[in-house]
Amino acid sequence: MGSSQISINDLPHELLSEIFQFIRPISLLLRVSTTCRSWHQIINNEWFLNKYFVNGLNRDQLIGWWKFDDVNNIGHDSSGVLVDQYTLIGQPTIEDCFLGKCAVFDGQCSIDFPVQDKVQYQTTTYSVSIWFWADSKAWNTNQQEGGWRTAIGCWNDQYRVNHAWLHLGFHVNTNIHNQVMISSAKYAFGCEHRQKTEPHRWYHVVARVNRNLQDLWVNGQQVSSVDMTNMENRTEIREPYHQRWNSSQWHEQTIHLPNILYIGTKNNQHHNPWIGQIADLSVWTRWLQPFEIRALYQQQTSIDKVKLGTFVFNK
Repeated sequence: MGSSQISINDLPHELLSEIFQFIRPISLLLRVSTTCRSWHQIINNEWFLNKYFVNGLNRDQLIGWWKFDDVNNIGHDSSGVLVDQYTLIGQPTIEDCFLGKCAVFDGQCSIDFPVQDKVQYQTTTYSVSIWFWADSKAWNTNQQEGGWRTAIGCWNDQYRVNHAWLHLGFHVNTNIHNQVMISSAKYAFGCEHRQKTEPHRWYHVVARVNRNLQDLWVNGQQVSSVDMTNMENRTEIREPYHQRWNSSQWHEQTIHLPNILYIGTKNNQHHNPWIGQIADLSVWTRWLQPFEIRALYQQQTSIDKVKLGTFVFNK
């Protein structure tokens, strides 16, 4: 009796399609697609790719997600990490917007989340994705914040403890901006957009941070990055008298960690209040990939509705 051998290419395309669904990440799958023409035809298919990316962005490392779709529970976190553990300051409201729903802040309100006991938030590697729209009233600088507007922050920079983790918003005379702080001497590092922010316009903004680098994306484009391994790249030093180390020890200094996360302001003193709308806000313990960021903006959609497969297929 003669023997016969079956190769993987003898399998039906339907079965190969199911096998390929398990190949992660997408960069490896795309390399597999170059193996032969048959595999390329299976993988380079819009239906297959949208099935591969079902439900939008992979939410394994999602630690905060605010859809603002429940008028009776405006601060609900759909990631399952913070859930309903929040405090309302003032009365933020919910309105319709192009994404579905958004939260509206009048400069007198915020949503505050204690995160000091949440291990997921005690991280120095993270991304924040947000859609925001600023009302023209935000350009009134006759307030103590001097024109800064913070959409999401954890910037308790006046405490002796170090909780200046995130400061994402804009200045009315300049542009979209994000900051982080490193060390007890409070070295602030910032990324900013070169184009001036305009009122009554939606922006999709992503800040990505780790100990060595932060960058800023606005409307699908990387607009700024800063190398934080070099202490000379800081924008300011808040408390130089707390510098009990020399420059050769800079690599040992750590990013501040968060205690309370604020939507609509930067800290518990209600500094830099937001005046405008915020939609589909998410926080991750990974860096969002460039193709994910670009797809969100190009499709003008939320993290659960974005069709990453369509975006990859059309590249």
